[in-house]
Amino acid sequence: MMPLRMLVLSLTGTCNLACRYCYAAGQDPRTMTWETARRAIDLAAAGGTSFILQFSGGEPLLALPLLCRIADYIRTNRIRARMDLQTNGTLLTEETADFLRNARIGIGVSLDGRPDVHDALRCYPDGRGTSVDVAAGIQMLAQRGIEIGLTCVVTAENVRDLSGVIEMAYYLGNVRRVGFDLLRGQGRGGSVQSARAEDVARAITQVFALNRRLGSLSGRPITISQADQAACLARRSDCGFSHCHAMNGAGAHVDPVGNIYACSSFVGDVRFLLGNVKQGIYEWRQKELVHEMQNAMAFCRACADFSVCGGACYARGVERSAPYMPECVLKRAAIRETVPTPWKYNEGKFA
Repeated sequence: MMPLRMLVLSLTGTCNLACRYCYAAGQDPRTMTWETARRAIDLAAAGGTSFILQFSGGEPLLALPLLCRIADYIRTNRIRARMDLQTNGTLLTEETADFLRNARIGIGVSLDGRPDVHDALRCYPDGRGTSVDVAAGIQMLAQRGIEIGLTCVVTAENVRDLSGVIEMAYYLGNVRRVGFDLLRGQGRGGSVQSARAEDVARAITQVFALNRRLGSLSGRPITISQADQAACLARRSDCGFSHCHAMNGAGAHVDPVGNIYACSSFVGDVRFLLGNVKQGIYEWRQKELVHEMQNAMAFCRACADFSVCGGACYARGVERSAPYMPECVLKRAAIRETVPTPWKYNEGKFA
């Protein structure tokens, strides 16, 4: 088995929200058992390298007892894993915040813009907006000195308000990183309109400009994930698909019943099934799928920006067999913002 660098555990397929674009809406609603979680962690640890252990769902805080047991297992057995949690932020209590701080679990919270914009996309099943509860949860973390990252899903509905995410990040005070995740077409995402490339280009340019200005005023600028990635890729020595662990056979997503998939976007799709936690990862399929995914995205290699981009997202590009321009303009803006000027980026043209 190729060593894993990222293991995603879907602790439960259940969620307390009904976000309009949720790509995971159709996943198994059950909660993962402790035995399934332990087997998955041991499988990743057997690779002998450190790895990222990300907790997802559904909403992972709905499985808090399991999360607590996993964190104790990682600590007790000195497993070399960095634990991260992606949450909608509505279930953060004082007890939960204390646990996350003491367990040293990194926290990412989903926020899609100013309250009115966010509430139109991320709501409870009865239609009520979630922004007030999300802000309260983030402030609870701030009171304990816990720094977080924000993830904003970009759609046609909120793309013109991306600067609002930056404003909210500085207002909240404990945000140190913001990432922009373009809409995925799986699950409910298929019924929401994607942002146009020209709107993404305009919005992300405004984001970087505002971040520079507010960062200068505050003395503590926020990291934009796409810019940080571009800076890291500019320093690398190889030239492969390094933006995504799945495309290199180094990522695995485990669903609540123990099935292992190459990518979180394709949970439930047998084409991306790698095995299960009882039998392990089928190495032949792991290698075969890496080959299939990279071949399907071969058009990325023809782009002059590939070496500082790392390639596009397979989940967004596989059905197009062509560059997904909203992602391309987002990454090019990050390259211009971060990579030294001697780098000659391709300005939207493909070889």
